[in-house]
Amino acid sequence: MPHLVLEYTANLLPDFDPAQALHRMNTVLLASGEFVPDHIKSRAIRFDDFLVGDAAPGSFLHARLHLLDGRSQPVKRAITEGLVAALRSCVIDNTAQPVQITAEALDMDRGAYSKAIIPN
Repeated sequence: MPHLVLEYTANLLPDFDPAQALHRMNTVLLASGEFVPDHIKSRAIRFDDFLVGDAAPGSFLHARLHLLDGRSQPVKRAITEGLVAALRSCVIDNTAQPVQITAEALDMDRGAYSKAIIPN
């Protein structure tokens, strides 16, 4: 735990590097002191079909952080603000379209979460 899912629009490519974004966001998670490094699972999902607003050019980056419940709102807010800053650092200022950058922290029920690790 946690699971970090980055969603991004295809029109950010080739200037946007999702692997770099994942590394920067993992750095934010580690700096928070809330997570064990080996427990962080991050991935990026590209959207080829999307709409921002009423068909005007646009793009977005959205980070969804799935956490086991129990963390305070200030802790979750600090982490999501850090994720937005990390993503902002990955976007070139002269991009051809506006880029909306958002992040959210979603609580997962500890009692309903299961995990198994298969040794090598």
